[in-house]
Amino acid sequence: MKKNYKNRFINIILLFILVYYLLNNNLIIDNVLDYSKLFLTRLFPVSFTFYIIIGLLIDYGIIEYINNSLHIKNINLFVYIISMINGYPSGAKYAKDLLDREIINLETANKILMFSHFPNPLFITSTLNIIINNKTINRNILLSLLLSNLIIMIIYSKKNYYTLNSNIINDFANNLIKEINNSFKTIIIIYGTSLFFDLISSMILNIFKFRGINYVIVCGLFDLTKGIYSSIIINNIFLRGLLILIFLSIGGISIHLQTKSILTKTKIKYKYFFYGRIIGTILAIIIYLFLCTL
Repeated sequence: MKKNYKNRFINIILLFILVYYLLNNNLIIDNVLDYSKLFLTRLFPVSFTFYIIIGLLIDYGIIEYINNSLHIKNINLFVYIISMINGYPSGAKYAKDLLDREIINLETANKILMFSHFPNPLFITSTLNIIINNKTINRNILLSLLLSNLIIMIIYSKKNYYTLNSNIINDFANNLIKEINNSFKTIIIIYGTSLFFDLISSMILNIFKFRGINYVIVCGLFDLTKGIYSSIIINNIFLRGLLILIFLSIGGISIHLQTKSILTKTKIKYKYFFYGRIIGTILAIIIYLFLCTL
């Protein structure tokens, strides 16, 4: 019965959105073009290439090399670093990939979701310089994100809980094609969900005419990229930085849906990602407030 009500509610919402956009074609076209330009020029070049390279590194035994040569036995640190470099939702992708390769177990994959949530550093650094243009606030935001995830990683880290897999397939062509396909599927999920919720937020803002901080919160709720850019209307730079930090740490609805989509057909539980975002956001806010008082 609950499922029927849920399906009816979703159908009503989708039909309303469809009718609204049929009557506002220009709004659709403008939003699709604006977001597509942002995605293709800022997010796609970095993320797509990085997904392919990291996938190939895992295929060719980078984890075994780290274990044997550098004697780093905790795979959490490896995932923490590559997720931090590439940005979300790479943490979910790498947790899934490592579980599929039987390098980690289900418990470890679930815990990885809790501390591998990072924005793309290149995108965020350039964006913060435009939106805030204050080195101290920018530094505090980035440190708060890094330290909050690091604390969660340390709390949930364990030793000697992954398996070295020596079954390396040396056919580079096949491995490359496989990683291109996997990376492209992930990129399409990111693009599609982000664009969808960007359109929904535009519709809500156009109907209800939100202004000021309410406008910023609605933007960030659905898509953090739009929330970050819209925060420029907040005059108080400290509050602007805090809102951006919250958007980056908790993630918009689009990020959460991307994560759930990547975890489809796996036993990894989305709830661990959700718990991680709640804990991580609380920690990030505390760290940010502390750093800003120094």
